[in-house]
Amino acid sequence: MKPFPKWLSLFLGLASLFLAGCAAYQWGGPKPAFHSIEIATVKNSTSRPGTHAVLQQKLIEFFAADPRVKIGTGDAKLETEIIEYSRAGQTTSSTDSYTYTSFRITIKVQCTLTTNEGKKVLFKNRPFSASATLQPIGDSAAEERSLGPTLFADIVSQIRQASTTAW
Repeated sequence: MKPFPKWLSLFLGLASLFLAGCAAYQWGGPKPAFHSIEIATVKNSTSRPGTHAVLQQKLIEFFAADPRVKIGTGDAKLETEIIEYSRAGQTTSSTDSYTYTSFRITIKVQCTLTTNEGKKVLFKNRPFSASATLQPIGDSAAEERSLGPTLFADIVSQIRQASTTAW
């Protein structure tokens, strides 16, 4: 019987080492402090109507995609409020202060996460924010509305990370 070639032995050894190292990997990171999370209806303290519905949808999407937690009443409760929606004009020279060609859109949200029926506070009124630059070329109102889902996805990613990080 012929012995294995050295390259094959080396390959099999490396493959078994790699597979053994990956066996303990858990998708999504460490286990959160809760198994299920209730996402309370998002409040909107801004004068920008309709933004709370987009944020509510993104919260449900992002937490539902995490296999470590289930959405529903139980271990934890997440309360979210949109506290700021701002649109600031940006200029490129000191002489065009009234003709803005781009705008900085910023959304700020604050969240409170509790467990044990509100007895244990993991974080309270914690701020999360996201910004984007808008350079309208057509319908500026529609283009501004189209930024909402992207900004809220960024904010919700931050919220999920903060919520599911090991305590």
